[in-house]
Amino acid sequence: MQKKQIPCIKTGDFARLCNTNKRTLFYYDEIGLFSPAYTDEKGYRYYSESQCDVFFTITCLREIGMPLKEIKNYIDRRNPALLKQMLEEEYKTLKPQNLR
Repeated sequence: MQKKQIPCIKTGDFARLCNTNKRTLFYYDEIGLFSPAYTDEKGYRYYSESQCDVFFTITCLREIGMPLKEIKNYIDRRNPALLKQMLEEEYKTLKPQNLR
């Protein structure tokens, strides 16, 4: 039933593993930010455990206030240099009183 023999877990299990909810995963899939490893013929979504790293990156970028559109741009072409540049730009927008 699983394509490409990649061990996958159901949406609810992945949501619990990543400390989020299914609605967030559905929304991220809808906007093209984060899609499941595959969707079966009944429409059920399945995620690979290796996708946790990407989801964690999205979560961290959201926590520092980055808009989803910018996160999507990064995820689509992610690399270390781009991440460094993006974080430096985000750092510049922080107000000094917010830093500790």
